[in-house]
Amino acid sequence: MTNIFDYLKWRGDISFNAYPLNEIDSLIFSELSYIPFDNIVSSDIMGDGISIKEIYDKHFSNPKKTIKIGVLLPEEKILDLIKLASSCDRFKDVKLRGYINDVDLKHEKQFSAICFDMPNDATYVAFRGTDDTLIGWKENFNMSLFTPVPSQKEAIDYLNAVGKSNGRHLYVGGHSKGGNLAIYSSFMAENEVQQKIISIHNFDGPGFRFGFLKNARKNRFLVEKVTNFLPESAVIGAIFDTIGKRVYLKSRVKNGFRQHDAFTWKIAYTKIERAPSLAKSSIQFHNSLEEWVADMTEDEKRDFVEALYKVCTANDSETLSDIISNKFKFVNALFKVDKKSKKTMWKSFTDVFKRYLGIETNKSTKLTQHDKEILQKASLIDKNKKK
Repeated sequence: MTNIFDYLKWRGDISFNAYPLNEIDSLIFSELSYIPFDNIVSSDIMGDGISIKEIYDKHFSNPKKTIKIGVLLPEEKILDLIKLASSCDRFKDVKLRGYINDVDLKHEKQFSAICFDMPNDATYVAFRGTDDTLIGWKENFNMSLFTPVPSQKEAIDYLNAVGKSNGRHLYVGGHSKGGNLAIYSSFMAENEVQQKIISIHNFDGPGFRFGFLKNARKNRFLVEKVTNFLPESAVIGAIFDTIGKRVYLKSRVKNGFRQHDAFTWKIAYTKIERAPSLAKSSIQFHNSLEEWVADMTEDEKRDFVEALYKVCTANDSETLSDIISNKFKFVNALFKVDKKSKKTMWKSFTDVFKRYLGIETNKSTKLTQHDKEILQKASLIDKNKKK
């Protein structure tokens, strides 16, 4: 078996009543959450919902139908995914409700979530990852530097509302930023909602700063329910630390950024195929980013995020697609911004590069105990050597 589509063709005739949700089902729901369900799925969390089959037949069955969800997301594959899901017994009767898509420029927020009601008295709460909006990407940078950001706050409210809407058990998950929101909202939810959670899945989502981690790790009940899925050359998933178990995945591509695309992950029956360890390049990236942020003041963090956003929007770009479709506009924007922003950008990027290069080439680089633990987990140093 090689990908998600093969899984659906093989397992699609078995209902959730016969075989409960597994990690590939979780990934499928997380990917489907990227579809723009505006004016298709009701925002009413208390509603009965609409089935995947009905959604596809009414809104996506036209072969000329396209969706716009971002230059970095496999739009055609996600359309193929809902098509195949709508025709198999396992997914076609799953009902969707509570769709929220909240992009707020003033509060620098890009948040989206949806519920998938399975026929076995369980609901999958899926948080969407970053869309194509530049404000969404700015919130990503904010998330890497500060906690909480607006999407994390809204995720808590959403999960609490879903958890109190009925007596169903909950699975919580998401891809990329959605995985971060799944973990954050679960650990910050009210106790009665937490008691309903069966599992929390983070598919290559970024981690958290130390303050949140320190308190969250005290909740052993939830920590044991978290699984972080990272492709072996992870970039996004290597940003900061997270909570719970980590598993490393095999991908059909080598490039770390391209491995963020879950459709490249290899599937082995009801599991995503495991890799033996995290690649050395991912650990080097993780360490250099940790050092860089740790050495920055709060003002320097804010200055960097604002400078980067100024450059991205200097030519009236609103989406990542706008920038990628005209790279010359982005380069030109570097010369348009004010001197302070230019200096901040240059200093930040050169600092990260030097740190990354230092970890790569300097054999005498001092490793902290935390670094050694990461390297040991990735089988990159001999556990029998002197620490």
